[in-house]
Amino acid sequence: MAFSARLITPRAAIMTVFFAFGTAMGALAGSMPTVTARASVSATDLGLAITGWSLLTVIAMSSGGIIARHASHRRVLLLALPATALLTALILVAPSWWVFMAAYVVLGIVSGATDLFMNAEGASIEYDLKRPIFTAFHGSVSVALAVSAIAASFLSTMIGTWATALMVLMVFGAAWAMVRRVITARPIALGQAARISAIPNKLPLVFLGVAAGLIIAGETAAMLWSAEFLSQLDPRLAAIAGLGAAFFGLCNAVLRFPADGLRARFGDIPLMVVSLIVAILGFAVLAIKPGFAVSVVAFAAVGLGTAVLIPCVFALASAFVPANRAAGISFVSMVAGAPRVLAPTVFGLVAEQFGIGSAFGMIAAGLAVALALIALRQRL
Repeated sequence: MAFSARLITPRAAIMTVFFAFGTAMGALAGSMPTVTARASVSATDLGLAITGWSLLTVIAMSSGGIIARHASHRRVLLLALPATALLTALILVAPSWWVFMAAYVVLGIVSGATDLFMNAEGASIEYDLKRPIFTAFHGSVSVALAVSAIAASFLSTMIGTWATALMVLMVFGAAWAMVRRVITARPIALGQAARISAIPNKLPLVFLGVAAGLIIAGETAAMLWSAEFLSQLDPRLAAIAGLGAAFFGLCNAVLRFPADGLRARFGDIPLMVVSLIVAILGFAVLAIKPGFAVSVVAFAAVGLGTAVLIPCVFALASAFVPANRAAGISFVSMVAGAPRVLAPTVFGLVAEQFGIGSAFGMIAAGLAVALALIALRQRL
């Protein structure tokens, strides 16, 4: 029991929460062709669903600074984790268009709360330990996404999406139990120091927010449309179409675990600039639809290129309001809202009219804008 207690630390608990979050995203990505076919959901419908999900995610994350002044990270996670698991499972087994669309949109509220507060708690644990560990948390998401995406594509096509839903529920159950056992409630942030209004110059946060919205739009496209894209390239390989999301997540993980050392050595902004260039090149290759194998490699490049971007953005943002780290991440999430919400619908429309390859080309252009904003942020 003593050995077990040493292993179940706050760091391990939040790592498991990140893993559960990645499991849900990977399960949806790997199962999407099966789920949308059964529920009669078109590419445009999926774009609209993701838009609604993104809107409510942004609202939930934008409210995080306020919520953190009334409830601890622990309390929010204990409520949001089971809700996220149940809604993800409902999407996976959705029998109709209405059930899929409604569940997907509502998922945005609880997954947004989970996303914000697991990051806020992760940033707080990094501060407590006095050493970089934040990107490793996101590496846990990547590992989970890679494993669950390929597992989900197999389970959903060979057994049924109910098996994938069961996998998600089990992983979230473990995360909830660990949070309940070892995460303690931090003191509620009070006073002017806990408010975003205390920051005299918010322009750097605005630049980070817009860039984050474009980056998240690219990550969402890579995760949720990769299986459909690969299935269209070669329908005979539909059972392994989850390889796109799997390689994306795997390459995310390969870089995220050692990335804390890179952050310490080179700094967040220079690391983000190089990463964005790699991601842009990956999406540009996908835009020309080079074939199944090369496309899988391109998704891997996108995974490498996007690996450190959001962890670096959240780490930078959380440092702006040390008394309420959720507030800094919340403000960036609010600014990120417009590109994050609009991009999925635009992507779906472009994908239906011109093909998914053209839509990936649009994402490459959006990341070029993000690169310009990050470069400007470095000059402030």
